[in-house]
Amino acid sequence: MTETAQSRGEYVLMVCVLGLLTAVAPLSIDTYLPAMPALARQFAVDPAHVQYSLSLFFVGLGFGQLLYGPISDRHGRRPVLYFGLALYLVASLACALSVSINMLIVARLVQGLGAAAGPVMARAIVRDRFRGAKAASVMSFVVMVMGAAPLIAPMIGSLILFLGEWQLIFWMLVGYSVVALIALAVLLVESHPHHRRVRDRSLTSQYIGYVSLVTRLPVFLYLACGSLMFGALFSYVAASSFVYVNQFGVDESLFGFYFSTNVVSMLIGTFTNGRIVQRFGYRTLLGVAVGNTLTCSLVLLATTLTGFGGFWGVAVPLFFLLSTVGVAGANTVAGLLDLAPDAAGAASALFGVFQFACGAIATWAVGFIGGDAEAMAIVMAGAAGSAFVAYLALRRWAPAPDET
Repeated sequence: MTETAQSRGEYVLMVCVLGLLTAVAPLSIDTYLPAMPALARQFAVDPAHVQYSLSLFFVGLGFGQLLYGPISDRHGRRPVLYFGLALYLVASLACALSVSINMLIVARLVQGLGAAAGPVMARAIVRDRFRGAKAASVMSFVVMVMGAAPLIAPMIGSLILFLGEWQLIFWMLVGYSVVALIALAVLLVESHPHHRRVRDRSLTSQYIGYVSLVTRLPVFLYLACGSLMFGALFSYVAASSFVYVNQFGVDESLFGFYFSTNVVSMLIGTFTNGRIVQRFGYRTLLGVAVGNTLTCSLVLLATTLTGFGGFWGVAVPLFFLLSTVGVAGANTVAGLLDLAPDAAGAASALFGVFQFACGAIATWAVGFIGGDAEAMAIVMAGAAGSAFVAYLALRRWAPAPDET
């Protein structure tokens, strides 16, 4: 095997392993979605109460990334991944054994805390090895591999519900975490060597360093723009099962098919971004993504408020809207980490906490407004409009990046 072929094989293997580890979080979200109406019936609670288990998962996911970033800058990426996956495994067991909705909500919070290690470490590992538009390209392919999880996860969840009870979903996640731990041990080498680790500052000072990062205007604008785009995504995640199953009468066993159709659009968008970002630049394509999401969300808001097109009046705008959410994520990460090359773990963690804080707020807002298609469209339009304002400010006040 030639050196070039070997390096290409190592690159593909790294992307696949990072996708596998990062997919822990979306698997935890999307396999669970078809069971949400059944959980509301079993525990005799309203849909908004069940959606709190999703919101608290996002809280754990965001806070965990904030916690792990400086630790990984100091002690390396692999130890953090081991801890996070082990915690996730224990929490998944608690979810499977839950006997009340409140026990499930607490277990989901801890599960999110463990799952946080995957995405924050994947972004940091990419920045350890690449920079600029190349980092955006690699991150796009990691997101694309990760995207296979939400593509098949709802179908897996629907199949599990057809074969048994909702607890089986969490037993499957227990098994997945074991596989992820084995892949980490066997296939992923440490990307943050000892000589590059932060040793001259305490962990406390590193956490305080978050303040100096977030108060830098370009950093804050990237954080706001990318995170608000994910708020639009999580509005869909929170409402989708209730919109499809309760509002439009889709059978629970078919929910995964409809959900996965929109994930295909995300995969197409992120794959395309990975192919063209080195030509057009990550900040330009971030603007394309934000503009598309805002336009489609306004169309969706109009169709849901008027009832125009019924089911297809909701499904078609959603398909095109979701095609650029992954594009925004990959390009935001590239821009953000270029601004903080010596604190990749901390910068990645900040993006994670902003991202999932927006996710938690969006899922809460959807449930608070009503949990239906109109509520989803209202929250999506608000998030996309705010992201557009942040992007315009980024173009106005942040210096043009060197993407070479």
